[in-house]
Amino acid sequence: MTINKHIVFSVKSFWLWFWRRLMDGFAPSDKDGNYKRPKGFNSYRNFKIKSKGNQNLYLLLGETCPWCHRALLITELKKLSEIQIIYLQPNLNNGEWTFKNNFIGNKTLTDLYKKSTKGKFLRATVPLLLKINKRKIEVISNESSNIIELLNMITNKKSEKTIKIEECEKDFLNIIHNDINNGVYKCGFARNQDSYVKASNTLFKKLYEIDELIKKSGGPWIFGNKLTYADIYLFPTIIRWELIYSKLFKCTEKEISEYKNILKWRINFFELEGVSETCFENKWLSEYYQGLFPLNPNQLVPLQPSLKEILKREID
Repeated sequence: MTINKHIVFSVKSFWLWFWRRLMDGFAPSDKDGNYKRPKGFNSYRNFKIKSKGNQNLYLLLGETCPWCHRALLITELKKLSEIQIIYLQPNLNNGEWTFKNNFIGNKTLTDLYKKSTKGKFLRATVPLLLKINKRKIEVISNESSNIIELLNMITNKKSEKTIKIEECEKDFLNIIHNDINNGVYKCGFARNQDSYVKASNTLFKKLYEIDELIKKSGGPWIFGNKLTYADIYLFPTIIRWELIYSKLFKCTEKEISEYKNILKWRINFFELEGVSETCFENKWLSEYYQGLFPLNPNQLVPLQPSLKEILKREID
């Protein structure tokens, strides 16, 4: 059967138009096709968190979200068992975060946002740090950078014996956040070749700079013997690299294996107590490949080595 070239052209044109409409919802861009992460409602209020004691704090997370992963790492590394963690699951058909069980009368994250912010929000996002007193919800923050700083202030008998997480320059954290954490999304959600090349060049340039910094500092962390927020920021992206970003997001300019110091750093971080429990490999695979329809329309999950096998190669 011969396919009519006019039908092919029409279908291709329609698909491109439809793809762009989908991307406008999934991943907005500027006029040049560069991905721009949409802003959400930030309710940070200079909340004075107590250093000790049960404060009725709830941390709402998605198991796949790398920004949620930052906050989860703090709770594990500092053994903050008093923080009550609630995992939400995404509705892969509409992108809505839903509670596995009703949470204080709310079925979805949007429901909770509407009630707690009186409708003054742009998007219902996670992570979300709450304080709940007699079913009254006080939104503390939905910005991951604020949340990890607040969580890091809390100490208890267990956390006093754990590794210390120190601050570092905000400008350096912004580089990791904008050019690496967001950088992989800028590659994956680029609308044209120029925006993709620009994002990819920046991403791999910054990876090289961090690889050299780890080498210069002598490790095991980015700044030598000090574990800082920079390590917390970087890990969620690098641990997902081979499974998700290199394939689905087209982060292929170089192999991550070229960055020997980053890989050694990643192993050191992964082997910290509690860190492996924050890596939900199967969730990542299903929710990324089946949830990001514009990037993977047939929703096939590629067959590849497990995370443990990937990390074992680095040791060997």
